[in-house]
Amino acid sequence: MGRGMMLAGALAAGLVPAALHAQAGPSKAQLANAAFVLRVMSSALQSDEVEQPVKNKLFECLYSNSVSQISGAVDKVVAANPGKVDRKDASQMLAVIAGACGYRPAAAPQAAPKK
Repeated sequence: MGRGMMLAGALAAGLVPAALHAQAGPSKAQLANAAFVLRVMSSALQSDEVEQPVKNKLFECLYSNSVSQISGAVDKVVAANPGKVDRKDASQMLAVIAGACGYRPAAAPQAAPKK
């Protein structure tokens, strides 16, 4: 039994590097988008202009997800809304990133209807 485990381990070790090389890495565009997402999130976390609930959600999102997962979710939102989001506008991207991370602003209280 010990020999079988060693043989299986040796075979698996031989396959791991091949499997890693078979996976295609991210494209330059994906890396650039992910870098921008990370910059926007980092700036938002340090900004005095961003509300604490947004910062909390961004931090939780970064803690629980990889940058590639967050960037991929943001890419899906942008692709689903062509022409509505300017990727170069950090404030628009922050809104998309926060939404992709699960932030939902509290609903404003509605005024009572006039009688």
